[in-house]
Amino acid sequence: MESLTSVNKLRIQQAFQKALNSYDEHALIQQKINIKLMMHLQDYLPNGSLDSVLELGCGSGMLSSLLQKQISANYWLFNDLCDVHSLLAEKLIQPFDFSCGDAENFPFSRRFDLIASASAVQWFHHPDNFISHCKTGLKPNGLLAMTSFGEDNLKEIRQVTNVGLSYPNLSQWQNWLANDFELLWHDDVNVILDFDTPLDVLKHLKYTGVTAINQKNWTRKNLNKFIDGYLQAFRLPSGKVRLTYHPLFFIARYSRAGN
Repeated sequence: MESLTSVNKLRIQQAFQKALNSYDEHALIQQKINIKLMMHLQDYLPNGSLDSVLELGCGSGMLSSLLQKQISANYWLFNDLCDVHSLLAEKLIQPFDFSCGDAENFPFSRRFDLIASASAVQWFHHPDNFISHCKTGLKPNGLLAMTSFGEDNLKEIRQVTNVGLSYPNLSQWQNWLANDFELLWHDDVNVILDFDTPLDVLKHLKYTGVTAINQKNWTRKNLNKFIDGYLQAFRLPSGKVRLTYHPLFFIARYSRAGN
């Protein structure tokens, strides 16, 4: 099984670059995740406008749009591994800056009131270090709002292909946050999608960039083996097949200024 430490950032960049035009149409789970995160984030935002907001790994701008519709800020900065500046410019209603690069090692040059990140940190080599890294970019009492995925995520793919990410679980994230953050809200849910065929599952993953984890060269033999294995293990009574997403949600306040 492919572990987090063997994730190839160049391959991730290439896969998501290819998927940018199809991402919004097919990333239905990610859109629901963003809406849920935004809905709960509103409970903890201060009244009035914020000084500065950063989104790490903004992708096609799904969460970015929601953030800008709900929050007024003097300064916005968006980051992604792919150069999505022009894509964001079409969607966003407030002025913003864009920084292209690896979110995991984002070079903080200022402190923010809010750092948001959705469906990105699962690609990091060292997600535990991400929490401590964010401390250097948050103001005292600044908010960290993020989503990732848990151990059951895409478990069907992992079982059939023996390829997948190693996902930290909820308690690991809670431990990483515990020293310097007050955990305001978290959630941990499983969402089951159904598809007509195993091939439709593969297309869905391709259109959302998730093929970044898969180094397989799909020969006809491999493809038939995948289809047969998937049908045997994950066919539903309806005749369709299932795919599991396991989103994790966290909203936390940086509570130890000066660290």
